[in-house]
Amino acid sequence: MDPVHFTGREILEVALRIEENGVKFYTDASKAFKNANIVKIFQDLAKEEAVHIKVFRELIKLVPESGPFGEYTPYMEEASDYLNALANSEVFTRPEEGAKLPLTVRSEKDAVEYAIQMEKESLLFYLEMKNMIREKDKAVIDNLIEQEKNHLSQLTAIKNEFFR
Repeated sequence: MDPVHFTGREILEVALRIEENGVKFYTDASKAFKNANIVKIFQDLAKEEAVHIKVFRELIKLVPESGPFGEYTPYMEEASDYLNALANSEVFTRPEEGAKLPLTVRSEKDAVEYAIQMEKESLLFYLEMKNMIREKDKAVIDNLIEQEKNHLSQLTAIKNEFFR
């Protein structure tokens, strides 16, 4: 049996859910800390994720709605369910965990490193999904990967600037 190939639109919809989970996670995390510097870092991260949401919504408008096979197959619903499960379980797995972050993160450096890890997981998710997307939609996932690389670069720059 051939592997399932998702459309660019389906991947963007997963990306949208991941970014929405990220906004909730970072917003909750920013409210959980009292240190103004940590609060600002997480507020900024939430804003960055919100920007990604806007970008992905615009991209979705540009990608056709056609399914991976051009017509309905019995596997289309199952594939859609799989993508939704991935979006809710793989990256920013439990966005409500942001409120519990102070229990495990004790310093500003730990907070930034935690955020870097979350962004790395997002990037790895998209890189893996690239293997599951139709060839004609590869540009869509490449765009997502670039967005995540930029976010990771920003976080790494913050870490290098403030926590050498």
